Amino acid sequence: MKTLAAALARAGHRVTLISGGLPSGDDEGSYRLFQLPAVKVAPGDFSVLLGRDGAPVDDDFKARRASRLLRCVREDAPQVLLVETFPFGRRALRFELVALMRMADNMRPRPLTLCSLRDILQTRTPSRYRQTVDEVGAWFDHVLVHADPAVATLAETFPLAGELGDKVFHTGYVYASSGQAAQSGGGDDGGGGGDGGGGDGGGQVIVSAGGGAVGMKLLQTAMAAKPNSRLKDRVWRLLVGANVGEAEFNALKKQAGEGIVVERNRPDFAELLAACAVSVSQAGYNTVLDTVAANCRAVWAPYAQHGETEQAHRAQKFAELGRAVVTPHGDPDARQLAAAIDRAARLDLSDLRPIKMDGASQTARFIEQRILSRQVAR
Repeated sequence: MKTLAAALARAGHRVTLISGGLPSGDDEGSYRLFQLPAVKVAPGDFSVLLGRDGAPVDDDFKARRASRLLRCVREDAPQVLLVETFPFGRRALRFELVALMRMADNMRPRPLTLCSLRDILQTRTPSRYRQTVDEVGAWFDHVLVHADPAVATLAETFPLAGELGDKVFHTGYVYASSGQAAQSGGGDDGGGGGDGGGGDGGGQVIVSAGGGAVGMKLLQTAMAAKPNSRLKDRVWRLLVGANVGEAEFNALKKQAGEGIVVERNRPDFAELLAACAVSVSQAGYNTVLDTVAANCRAVWAPYAQHGETEQAHRAQKFAELGRAVVTPHGDPDARQLAAAIDRAARLDLSDLRPIKMDGASQTARFIEQRILSRQVAR
């Protein structure tokens, strides 16, 4: 949502981004940020909301948060209300989002109401699909799907998409580059355009993972996989997220053998990917787009715990285009990961179809056109 907010602000619109998660401190400053009392979900249970202290929030907390949300929107009186994921997800926030949509529906003039969706949805029950269609019909003017329809369409993971008719618009993927990645896939031996391992990223295996037990397990497995890979003589660089504590980070550094560098995430991540031999990561939306933008050979070990299907589906779609190798499941052992890395090092990236990744600007253009159409209609 920050990328969309920044794109709309650059187009000259006054934008307020209402954030309900933990502050990240990396806002661009081109829009107003309104911070609600922060919540996060419990690991493996997206129905339980936790406060900043890690304790479940109570009804009083929810009431205060909902009140602040409604007051912010009411005072802003926006022309456009863009809501992330709901009603396709975010059910834990229904206590505030249903109230928001009802209030918006009664505002005069009523704002253009839009749902912002990523490319792949989690599998749901038939009753949930039906409820979603009903709520889109009641409250939303359009559903913006941030995907290239040549890669993934809403209909693939939402069986009732046909009932939404012309409300659905695929914008292309929303990507905000963290740097100027080169648009080449590296040398013919699987190495990037570097020196075979001496420079940062050049010819290296770059392993990046989110925090938590799953991310740490992937980093540890990569360490164990190195001796089993044909790239064992390369430098393997493990990038650790800021949400991993110092104790875990230091323990990981101590485990690192020869030729393994363990460090925190870096601002030049895009450049590292562009020069690497192989990138190893999970298959979250932004991570996949990072590797596609860098046009680097990749291995994806999608998060697949607690019944999650989103990352596995996304990884498979891009793998079918020849852009990556996907591990058999989200928790490969060292030999499986080494084998996947070796297969990825042989990928031919020289003649792949381009992916539409201008979703932020296309979203801004779509919104501007709808605003203009409304003004003409009046």
